[in-house]
Amino acid sequence: IQLGSMEGGEIDAIECDAVVLAVGATAAGRLASSSPALSSLDGTKDFDKLRGVTCVAVRLFLKPNASITSDLNGGSHGKTQLPPDVAEAMSDSPITVCGAGIGGIDELKETGFCIYDLQRMHDEFSVDYYNNNVEANDQVAVLEIDFYRADAFVDMDDDHISDLALRAVSAAFRTAKIDSDEIVDAVVLRARNAVSHFAPNSALYSPDVKLGDGMYICGDWVDRTGHASWSTEKSVVTARQAASALSRDFGLKDSTCEVIPAAKDTSQLTALRQSARLLRNVLPPKTLPPSPWVFAKQLLSGDKDP
Repeated sequence: IQLGSMEGGEIDAIECDAVVLAVGATAAGRLASSSPALSSLDGTKDFDKLRGVTCVAVRLFLKPNASITSDLNGGSHGKTQLPPDVAEAMSDSPITVCGAGIGGIDELKETGFCIYDLQRMHDEFSVDYYNNNVEANDQVAVLEIDFYRADAFVDMDDDHISDLALRAVSAAFRTAKIDSDEIVDAVVLRARNAVSHFAPNSALYSPDVKLGDGMYICGDWVDRTGHASWSTEKSVVTARQAASALSRDFGLKDSTCEVIPAAKDTSQLTALRQSARLLRNVLPPKTLPPSPWVFAKQLLSGDKDP
């Protein structure tokens, strides 16, 4: 395989036995459209149908609260210096997933988001690491909020987006809004139309990890052949699957990767899926519901027009 790029009017070529593309769906589409060799592969024929959504990631470094909240569940660490009411709201997990329309905030009508307490997830931000390695005046609590379908505010400046993130956290947890003056530093990253858009039938366009001889691909939009993983985990799973496929094709042993099976559904989720499937057969929805459990909730709550 020969990879080439144009620099200064000259083609810089690299010859290799195999290529693993670790790119997003929209980036893969752009690559295929500009590469006759790539677009000629059967596995790339639907790449022009792949779509992305706009994501805004906000990492807030906050003044640490005077009290440390301990004995928190989930994550690698059980302590945080976030305000106690926020820490308590996240006591079961350092990650909270929120749907669109929370808090009646105009900018979030179509925007979902995830909230992360990074002091409980990253060693370098953990309270114990701080106590042993960082001066008290330099310690910070670290909160991250990642917004999806963020077109409504992607062009706002960093200060306004940071304040919106604090309002979103307050609305999600029904806690007091953290004052913007508590922000020591903030990092705002914008990815326009770059995050995989999962929509009805989009799975039909997902390629296998092997596109052709010597050509492999991985990402959260790639077919993981039945493994029940999503998002970042799916990216890791397909990367390991791609490495294993390459290893088998080239007779390599040390680089073969095993994939740990995903955890099975809980009994409650299994029952909910079965109920939703039954309800759909008895009374099919007039429009596509957001999810099977939402459909079940609509019917069981007496919604007459699901």
